[in-house]
Amino acid sequence: RRTRRRKELTENPLWFPWPDKETCVLDILRHLPRAAFSDAQMEVILWGLAVMGVNSLPSQKVLKDVDALLQSYCGVDTERHEGRLGHIYYVNHLASIIAQELANPTIRRHVHHYPEDAGQHLSETWQASRWLHEIDPSLGTPMIRVGSQDYYVFEPTKLVDGSVVIPERWFVRKTMQGNSHHEMYWARAWRCRAVPYNDGRLGYEVDQWNVVEVPAHDLLLSFPNFVATFEGDHLPDPRLIKGSHQTLRELWCSLTLIEGVVKEARGEMTDWSLTDPNHGNRWRSRSRGHRVVSFLIWLYCDDTSGNLSKKWNKHNSFLFTAAGLPRVLAQKEGNIHFLTTSNIAPPLEMLDGIVTQLEDGQTNGIWAWDVEAKEMILVIPAVLAMLGDNPMQSELACHIGLKGKFFCRCCWVKGHDVDDADVPNPSTGGRDSEASSQASVSEAGQSGGEEGSSPAVGIKAKAKGRRKETMQELADRARRFLGDSRMRDRDDTVQKLTSMFKDVASEGTKTQFQKAKTETGLKDTFMEFFVDRIFSRLKGLRGSARVNARRQMGENNDIRPEDVMSPVWRIKGLDPHKDTPVEILHVILLGFVKYFWRDVISRLNDTQKSCLVTRLNSFQVSGLAVSPLAGQTLVQYAGSLTGRDFRVISQVAPFILYDLVPKECYESWLSLSALVPLVWQPGTDHLDVHLNEIQQSIDHFLTCTARWTPRWFNKPKFHIVKHLVFHIRRFGPAILFATEGFESFNGVIRAHSVHSNHQAPSRDIGRGFARCNRIRHLLSGGRFMPRRKEDADHRQENHNRTYDEQRRRDMPYSNDEKDWRSAGQYACSLTHVRMTGVGRNVIGDYFGLNPAERVDSPLRLFQTCQAAHAVNGDKFTLYDFVLSTPVSQDPVTTLPVIGRVSEILQICHSTAQRDNAANFVLLETFSVVGKSPMYGLPLLRTEGWKLVGPTTVLCTINVQHNCAAHACEAVPIAPVREEREVTKKRELRVEHRNIEDLILNTAQMRDAVHVQRFRISAPPLDREFAIYAGAAAEVEAQKLKDQHSTTTKLKGKQPARMSALRRK
Repeated sequence: RRTRRRKELTENPLWFPWPDKETCVLDILRHLPRAAFSDAQMEVILWGLAVMGVNSLPSQKVLKDVDALLQSYCGVDTERHEGRLGHIYYVNHLASIIAQELANPTIRRHVHHYPEDAGQHLSETWQASRWLHEIDPSLGTPMIRVGSQDYYVFEPTKLVDGSVVIPERWFVRKTMQGNSHHEMYWARAWRCRAVPYNDGRLGYEVDQWNVVEVPAHDLLLSFPNFVATFEGDHLPDPRLIKGSHQTLRELWCSLTLIEGVVKEARGEMTDWSLTDPNHGNRWRSRSRGHRVVSFLIWLYCDDTSGNLSKKWNKHNSFLFTAAGLPRVLAQKEGNIHFLTTSNIAPPLEMLDGIVTQLEDGQTNGIWAWDVEAKEMILVIPAVLAMLGDNPMQSELACHIGLKGKFFCRCCWVKGHDVDDADVPNPSTGGRDSEASSQASVSEAGQSGGEEGSSPAVGIKAKAKGRRKETMQELADRARRFLGDSRMRDRDDTVQKLTSMFKDVASEGTKTQFQKAKTETGLKDTFMEFFVDRIFSRLKGLRGSARVNARRQMGENNDIRPEDVMSPVWRIKGLDPHKDTPVEILHVILLGFVKYFWRDVISRLNDTQKSCLVTRLNSFQVSGLAVSPLAGQTLVQYAGSLTGRDFRVISQVAPFILYDLVPKECYESWLSLSALVPLVWQPGTDHLDVHLNEIQQSIDHFLTCTARWTPRWFNKPKFHIVKHLVFHIRRFGPAILFATEGFESFNGVIRAHSVHSNHQAPSRDIGRGFARCNRIRHLLSGGRFMPRRKEDADHRQENHNRTYDEQRRRDMPYSNDEKDWRSAGQYACSLTHVRMTGVGRNVIGDYFGLNPAERVDSPLRLFQTCQAAHAVNGDKFTLYDFVLSTPVSQDPVTTLPVIGRVSEILQICHSTAQRDNAANFVLLETFSVVGKSPMYGLPLLRTEGWKLVGPTTVLCTINVQHNCAAHACEAVPIAPVREEREVTKKRELRVEHRNIEDLILNTAQMRDAVHVQRFRISAPPLDREFAIYAGAAAEVEAQKLKDQHSTTTKLKGKQPARMSALRRK
């Protein structure tokens, strides 16, 4: 029986902030990100519950009323923005989301606020150079607390040895204390010298060239205590800072240049402007004695369709995740946060609203409850990097795009001028033709839907019969792509864009503006809105009328706002040329692997395709964590595959293509398959060696590709990948700034779009995600400070308030732990409810909170197991290949043991059984005995037996049979299943000969940190020779193709004449 209730909330401690269990459960069901229910579906659910006898069910109206009240009570606001380009859009309140993260006990303990000097170890972004050395110190965490003193950057600090320094930035170093690591704070600081003032007082000059690293235990007096004691210690007044010095030598090796302070000084003194010397760092007074921390984010933008159908309904969306979270957490869907979307506002207009919120947080700070420290803290938000695919990153960087003459957003590499020789599109050729099967490339240069696939960079299409490139021109094009170019610079770009707009505003023409964009490779789509308005006002005007119109626009200031350039230049500390890292998903998997795979499929005849399908179906996938391959799908639908498919193809290509493609093509595949696992490696303990390996692999891949054909070098991604090593050193392992997690989140956005009536999609989708944030926060045990009823009522009634109105309302503030509440005991326990039968707790799965399963104890001493788990979580079964740590030797210098699982044992009634684990694993061990001449991968031979514990099993690995050496053939041995029934039909599968001749697949992407220790480097190639060899082969292939085309035409005419003769 359903009963209506009043919409006022009655507090129930067990289900707080919901009034009761029924309302709590139904409210959760309405706001699960991937399982959102429509009103019609909720009616069905309510009907089913009523039929089952559940009483006191709320109506739809009551559910919506409760939802609105809870959102105003403890939710994230969705703020209205009227963009400067004229569009209305909504942005979720960035400050509230950040505050929720720090009040969430499942998240807060993992968030890092300080960079770490980890030496040669690199696995997280806070260990990379961008956060450690380069980020603006005013955006980093400005203070540390040692005992009862707070030490801030840019304040004179006295050390235990009596000297005075000014900390520039804080970082941590880990030291071993017993068996555990302990973090110790360090400061990178500038030395200070005592100097006299003209009035006889003593002050300080700052030697920014004299940099020292100071451990926290060497700090003696913070600025306030220093001010209070300097007279008694007969020291200069720390409030008197005369200026700073920086020599040319320090300018050359400096890690950080602070705008407005550090100049090319040649030894002269510059004024001190980083703080007010009388008051110290401004965050000291603003924080009211509380700790101040930075909160860095990865900011992501992409376009996705708002429809489930194939009809494109473009929505540009901004998402972010905390850069201070470890990689394994940052890329989880639950930790990706939605900011804004719109199907009408362009990305840079929405970025304007986000930057406004960001600037507010950087100016005033964000008050948040630190659930770990149980105190209020002040948070400074900052953008570490901007992520997206290549076209989006170009737009964010105000770059002209991949089809421009200067097609790289990072550097000044040059493509083609309009006057250069055109690059013809190679034809796909016939399927069974000898000439076509040996042609250099069939896919390179063809236009496609994927970004970066233009046939020529910056070239206008011309009519048929255009001149073909000569061998020298092909070689020159390859050199341009493979060479090094000057890096782009933020200040230079801003100056050029400013100059371009001033030219337009004064006397420039549209043609001159277009030419300037082409010659600089810059295109600010935000600024172009105002440029177009200027040209539209001037359209049709000549002479004095045109001059008067320009003068009137300048006087009225209605066409040119004070700042017409992209809001990306307002993001403090961000250089969009350097801080838009190479996105490996689109550059490598959806770039190189996709290009090469489509080329392979286009060059094979039907017999070869059938062989390829059989090899794919027969491929042993153990260790790759993928399902058995669907060969027919991968071949037949090569033009419609996803990143997941190309991830698999890169790992299996060496074993399936060895005799189906030309030698140069196959060696390019080998080099690509060797590069992929290095790029996806999640960390390293030997950074310089690792980066050198990646650089050598990239160079080898590009050289092999040039030797195959320079035709590929009309695709910008073959140049963009050259910047990858720079970005890995700057941001951490490339997997950190890969966008698979964000791309997957597009499905969640689409689901919310479908449940909108499309009248106000930006508002509806934003509010939907704000409610998801609330549910996530409450069920995770997050703390919140309930708003007063009058504040909640005001928030609920004013749905369309602007961000400026919202800014006048401070974030919740209270340093009393009792004021910060969490959801009731029963509400939080919903994520831990045990399901009967084979059911699972989907809510618990979403938050990763399901308890481990227990097993019953059998009445025997030992039992064999079918499977167990490795240290990394991989499940391994009998006859799988694994890596195990070496015994009684140094695991750093000794290679892991390669073994095949022969038996898994468990001792009954043991702790291992209680934990559903194994006690012992019997391995048949193998050793590397050489290199396969065909695959270039390690050959394995059986060695002996070893009994190990499951805690020594590092991971599963992929091992393949040496089919190339034994000419393994396909035979019809695999039964065909139809409608889940085994039929008498048989499918082809590869039948192996000499099954113990095995090869370790080092192209495996998973656990590359272990597998790559067995990697065999390819011999170096001479790049100049490779370029000329590829160019010569391309010219020769084109001649053969032309000859074949001529012969085909002649043959096509001959049968007609013969037919006519026969008729006579």
